[in-house]
Amino acid sequence: MDPEKGTTKPNGSTVGSLLRGLHILDMFSREHTSIGIGEMAQELGLHKSSASRLASTLGSAGYLQLSGSAGTYELGPRLTALGVLAGMNTDIQRIVLPYLERLTWLTGETGHLAEREGKFATTLAVTDGWYTVRMHSWQGKLSPAYCSSMGMILLAAEGERVIRDLYKPADLIQRTPHTVTSLDALVAETSQVVQRGYSIDDEELEEGLRCIGAPIVNAFGQIDASISISGPAQRVTLERIPLLAEHVRYAAWQASRARGATTMPAGWPQPPHQEPALLEWAEAVRAATMQDQEQ
Repeated sequence: MDPEKGTTKPNGSTVGSLLRGLHILDMFSREHTSIGIGEMAQELGLHKSSASRLASTLGSAGYLQLSGSAGTYELGPRLTALGVLAGMNTDIQRIVLPYLERLTWLTGETGHLAEREGKFATTLAVTDGWYTVRMHSWQGKLSPAYCSSMGMILLAAEGERVIRDLYKPADLIQRTPHTVTSLDALVAETSQVVQRGYSIDDEELEEGLRCIGAPIVNAFGQIDASISISGPAQRVTLERIPLLAEHVRYAAWQASRARGATTMPAGWPQPPHQEPALLEWAEAVRAATMQDQEQ
C-alpha cells in the first residue's frame, strides 16, 4: 500500500479487501476524476481481474459508476449523499483542537489555530502552554500575516501573485529589527516556507518570541488554515526549531487527515506519517511541573 494514501496493510483487526476498496476511492481527485481498471490494478499491486471485482463491488453499492470509456470508473452517487452528511460535521475548530492540544501537551508551548482574513491571520482557537513563562493569546486575535508564523503559512499557500496584489511596500511595517519589510523578501521567505513545509517567525512579530507554523489541508487538497506554537526565544532556540517543527507538521497533518485530506498541494513536501520522537527537554520539565502540581 502507498503510505501517502493514508491506507495501511491489513492486520488482524482489518479487512484487506475493504482497505483495497477504500484505497481505490482515495485514488480519485479533482484532477483525476476517471480511473481505469489497469491503473487500479497497478496501484494496488493486484491482477486486473481482482481489481475489476473490487471496482464492480463498489459500483454495485453506488460508490463507483462506469464512465464513458470501457473498463473506466468515476465516483458514484452514493458518495454525494455521504458527502452532504460529512459536510454537516466539519467544524474546523472541533476537528483540529484535539491535535493542537496534544501538540501543546508535548511541547509545552502555546498553540494557535488560524485562518487568513485579508492581511491578517485570525486566531480561531488557543491552547495554553504549561510552562510558567509562556505566550498569552486569545481567540479572535488578529496578527499581521506577513510577520507571524501562522500567517506566513497562509500567504505561502496563496503564492507570489496574491502576495504582491495584497500588499503595498508601505504595508510591511517594521515591528522588530527582524521584520521583513520588502515585498521581494516576503516572497522569498514564503517560497522557503513551501520548500521546507513549515514557517518560522524568528522574532519578527515581537522581540523575544519565536513561533513555528504548519499548514492545515482540507478535503479538496487546499491549505485553508494553519496551526502554530509560540514561545520565548530562549526556549524555542534556533537549534530546537527543526525538532519542534517535526511535531508541528505531524500534528497539522493528522488534523488535516481528520478533515479528509489525502495529500499535500503540489510543491509542498510530503507530510510526516510517523510521530516524531519525544522532546527530551520538554519531557523533563513537564514531568517536574506535573509533580509540583500534585504536591
